[in-house]
Amino acid sequence: MSVVERLLPRPWLVLVLAGFWVLLHNHLSLGVVAAGLVVGWLVALFTDGFWSRPAAYPRRPLLVARLLGRLLTDIVVANLSVAALILRFGRRPRSAFVAYPLRVRGEVPVTVLSSLLSLTPGTVTVDVDRAGGRLWIHCLDLEDEAALVERIRQRYETLIEEIFP
Repeated sequence: MSVVERLLPRPWLVLVLAGFWVLLHNHLSLGVVAAGLVVGWLVALFTDGFWSRPAAYPRRPLLVARLLGRLLTDIVVANLSVAALILRFGRRPRSAFVAYPLRVRGEVPVTVLSSLLSLTPGTVTVDVDRAGGRLWIHCLDLEDEAALVERIRQRYETLIEEIFP
């Protein structure tokens, strides 16, 4: 590692944090930009040890857009389903825990999948069993476990596998 890399680690992080600093101050001046660059540099300097592993970056941005579109659609549909479930007074929800067998590997893809499931109303990721290669998911109303597993695999996991090869 060169002297420049040691003194200025993660220049992109410094610039992003400085940009947010300026946005938070809501006006552009030399002092605000300088303070943002100093804060960004200090954060990058003190957190450099946490960035030792190479990050997994999405390889196909169009697939990321498709995944986000699916997520937004599923959020709207799930919100309507949960609202209908709550408003139907005669029927009780059939909540259950499901062990979802993972095909994706790696911290980032598993985190993305578990986060997507938790963002969708009616499901939440409870635990990640790395040794067993599965996610434990709590469902508010579960009709068919096999159908849920297949739906998650088709709608999310196959795209995540392509985005993070």
